[in-house]
Amino acid sequence: MNDSVEPDIAEAVHHVTNRFGVAGLETLIALAQDELVEARKALEELTDGD
Repeated sequence: MNDSVEPDIAEAVHHVTNRFGVAGLETLIALAQDELVEARKALEELTDGD
Protein backbone atom coordinates (compact mmCIF):
# COMPACT_ATOMS: atom_id res chain seq x y z
CA MET A 1 0.00 0.00 0.00
CA ASN A 2 1.12 3.55 -0.71
CA ASP A 3 2.16 5.22 2.55
CA SER A 4 0.89 8.60 1.34
CA VAL A 5 -2.73 7.38 1.24
CA GLU A 6 -4.89 8.35 4.19
CA PRO A 7 -5.59 5.11 6.11
CA ASP A 8 -9.35 5.78 6.28
CA ILE A 9 -9.48 6.15 2.50
CA ALA A 10 -7.55 2.92 1.97
CA GLU A 11 -9.84 1.13 4.41
CA ALA A 12 -12.94 2.39 2.60
CA VAL A 13 -11.61 1.20 -0.76
CA HIS A 14 -10.67 -2.20 0.65
CA HIS A 15 -14.10 -2.50 2.29
CA VAL A 16 -15.86 -1.82 -1.01
CA THR A 17 -13.61 -4.27 -2.83
CA ASN A 18 -14.10 -6.99 -0.23
CA ARG A 19 -17.85 -6.53 -0.03
CA PHE A 20 -18.77 -5.79 -3.65
CA GLY A 21 -15.82 -7.13 -5.66
CA VAL A 22 -14.47 -5.72 -8.87
CA ALA A 23 -17.85 -4.38 -10.02
CA GLY A 24 -18.27 -2.47 -6.78
CA LEU A 25 -14.78 -1.03 -7.03
CA GLU A 26 -15.46 0.06 -10.61
CA THR A 27 -18.66 1.76 -9.44
CA LEU A 28 -16.78 3.47 -6.63
CA ILE A 29 -14.17 4.76 -9.08
CA ALA A 30 -16.83 6.06 -11.48
CA LEU A 31 -18.66 7.86 -8.67
CA ALA A 32 -15.39 9.28 -7.34
CA GLN A 33 -14.49 10.61 -10.79
CA ASP A 34 -17.88 12.34 -11.04
CA GLU A 35 -17.42 13.80 -7.56
CA LEU A 36 -13.93 14.99 -8.48
CA VAL A 37 -15.32 16.96 -11.44
CA GLU A 38 -17.90 18.62 -9.19
CA ALA A 39 -15.37 19.36 -6.45
CA ARG A 40 -12.98 20.95 -8.95
CA LYS A 41 -15.80 23.11 -10.33
CA ALA A 42 -16.71 24.27 -6.83
CA LEU A 43 -13.08 25.04 -6.00
CA GLU A 44 -12.70 26.96 -9.23
CA GLU A 45 -15.79 29.03 -8.40
CA LEU A 46 -14.35 29.83 -4.97
CA THR A 47 -10.97 30.85 -6.34
CA ASP A 48 -12.49 32.96 -9.15
CA GLY A 49 -13.74 35.36 -6.48
CA ASP A 50 -10.19 36.26 -5.41
